[in-house]
Amino acid sequence: MEKIASPSFVADDSIATLLSRVVSDAQLVARSEIDLQKAKLGAKVDEAKGGVVLALGAVVLASLALIALVVGALMVLTPRVGPLAATGIVAGVLLVAAGLFGFLASRHFRRMFAAGAVA
Repeated sequence: MEKIASPSFVADDSIATLLSRVVSDAQLVARSEIDLQKAKLGAKVDEAKGGVVLALGAVVLASLALIALVVGALMVLTPRVGPLAATGIVAGVLLVAAGLFGFLASRHFRRMFAAGAVA
């Protein structure tokens, strides 16, 4: 059991000794808090690993579906306009879509960083 600070106990210790104990206890509390936060972060990282694996699986499957869509579009267009024109049409549509997404992304980031600079 710890000693309870009584007037006689406190009187025996110098102020320097008491301050040293306070600093030592504060360091112990700070180290314990850091260890606690590290443990919490480690637990969150472990939880996130499963979600990251599932997200990667979703991205792979979505990519495969988009490839199938592109191949299907080429197969449908080839008998109507020929292979070269079908490839040009599909590639053109994809480039326009990519340009649109890029433009929207750049606008979004510009707004985001402009708002951050003002705040």
